[in-house]
This record gives sequence, C-alpha cells and structure tokens, in this order.
Amino acid sequence: MTALAALALALTAAARLEVPPGGSVEAVLATARPGDAITVGPGEYRTPLGHLSDLRITGAGAGVTVLIVPPGEEGAVATGPLALARLTIVAGPGRSALAVLGGRATLTDVALLGGACGAFVEAGRLDGTEVLLGGDYGLLVHGGEVRLRGVTASGRRAGVALLAGTLDLAGAAVTGPSAEAGVTVSGGIARLAEVIVRAPGPTGVAVSGGELSARDLTVAGSREASGFLGDCLQVQRATVRLEASELVACGGAAVEGAHAALQLAGVTAAGGEAGCIVLTDGSRAELDGTLCTHRGPGLVATGGAQVTARAARFWTDPELWIDRGSGARFDRLDPPTARRARPPPP
Repeated sequence: MTALAALALALTAAARLEVPPGGSVEAVLATARPGDAITVGPGEYRTPLGHLSDLRITGAGAGVTVLIVPPGEEGAVATGPLALARLTIVAGPGRSALAVLGGRATLTDVALLGGACGAFVEAGRLDGTEVLLGGDYGLLVHGGEVRLRGVTASGRRAGVALLAGTLDLAGAAVTGPSAEAGVTVSGGIARLAEVIVRAPGPTGVAVSGGELSARDLTVAGSREASGFLGDCLQVQRATVRLEASELVACGGAAVEGAHAALQLAGVTAAGGEAGCIVLTDGSRAELDGTLCTHRGPGLVATGGAQVTARAARFWTDPELWIDRGSGARFDRLDPPTARRARPPPP
C-alpha cells in the first residue's frame, strides 16, 4: 500500500462522534477509534476520560461542558497524541485533571482543576492556549516539554513548578497565595515572557536549580509567612536572567541570591525589609540598567559575592553595603557622570 493510499484510508476511517447533553461519555469513548473526533454537549458529566491516544475531544466551552472525575481516578491520561478543547475537567484529592505521560497533548480553552495537579507532565509534550490551571500545583512539570500561552494558574503549594524538562510560559497570570512560591524551578530550563506573579505568598519566584530566563516579568506582593521574608525573587545554586522586568511590593528582598548566577537588564526593583538586592555565598551578578528603590540597602554583597554594574541606580538609603572583608566586590563599569541622579521630590 502506498503512503498516499494509507493516508486516504486513515482519513476515511476517522469518525465524528457526539455525546448529547446527558449522554454517556464512557460509552462513546468505548467505540472510538484512533483519529476520531468526539464532541461533548453542554452539561455536567461524572466520568473520567481514562488513558487516551490519537483522539480529539471538544466540549461546548470551559465551564459549560464539565467532566467531574470520581474520587481516586485521574481525569485524563495522555499516552499519545491528544487534543482537548472547550471543556473543564475536575479531579479529586491526590489526582490530576490531566497527566501527560507521552505523545503530544494540545489544549485550547480548557480548565484543569485537580486535587494534586491541574496538569502533570512527565514525558512527551504539552501545548496550549487559554488554559486555566488549579490544584496543589496548577502545573507540575517532571519532564518533557511544555509550551503554554494565555494561562491563569494558581496552586496551594505553587502555581507553576518545574522539576525537569523545559517550560515556555507566555502571557500568563499566576496568583497565590502558595505555600512554596508562585513559580518554583528546581531543575530544567524555564523561559517566561509577559508573566505576572501576583500575591504569591512567601516567595514570588523561587529558583533552586536549573535555569530561568524571563522577559517582561512582574512579581508583586510577596509577603512574609512561616519564617520566610517574602522575597520577590529567590535564587539558590541556579542561573537566572531577567530582562525588562519589575519586582514590586516585596516583603523581604526584591532579589536574594546564594551561590547564584544573575543577569539583570532593565529591571526595576523595590526593596522590602531586607533591602533590594542581597547576594551571598559567592554569588555573581551583572546589573545593566537596573533601578533599586524603596528600602535600603540597595545592594548587599557578602560572602565573596561579585557584582559588576552598568548604569545601575540605587535610590535607597543606604545605597550599598559591600562586605569587602569577606572577599565581596562591587565594580561600576560606567563613570559617575553616566548615572542619572535621583529626581527631586515632587
């Protein structure tokens, strides 16, 4: 059989199946074949979707077609190609609304609310637009690739967490409070663009491994809780690059780094109780066009931290606290006349 004939046969074999309002989703899934498209009408259905591959399932809209999963079962488990659109999946305690274990899953206008995770990704790839995520973790990435745009996420532990793999998140709003952080990265590579982390709890973004790069990131409203000072950005033994971003209303430090590698370009930061940028334990930082305001010190460097700055401004009192006895160093790479002075008070 030629490849063209095989493709024609596959297209002919694919079917469009429909679950009418009040119908049985399980009965239709039992008759579905690879490549089929299933439409689920408005209403509430108490059923899991089970293990799925090579199917497309479309509802009447998120919040209009709602699948409520029985306790103890996962909502949907993707083991191969899967497309979900215009529906809501709600899973119970300790379970995920969607688990991606292989293949490529695609989400469009979908709400995933789980007891454990809204979406859990272990392998394969997850793509999506206009996605609502909630659970202990709104999104938990343990491996594979994730690319999401237009996301609203919240989690009791973290709105978004990356343990391994890659994460590309754009046009997202992550809201708290969360016990760990709004966004937490402990491995892998995370890339954020046009992301807002609002009222996240004790930490806005916590990076304890791997790499994070962000452009147009806003973190606002980190607050002290359970002994944590409320840092907007906390980095330990990791690499972070921020560009054209702002860290505001921070309870502790705007940026705190230990054994960290930091690059901040065009970043505006407002210090809290601990000051603006606090670097310890051999951290290395490059500050390019940064502005520190609110509480001081603007920069704390101790424990051998090394900092270089270009057009860095510290509108704080005091501006700097450099513990040179620890081997810490601060180098300005531009002459004083190149730095813009603090504007006069209104």
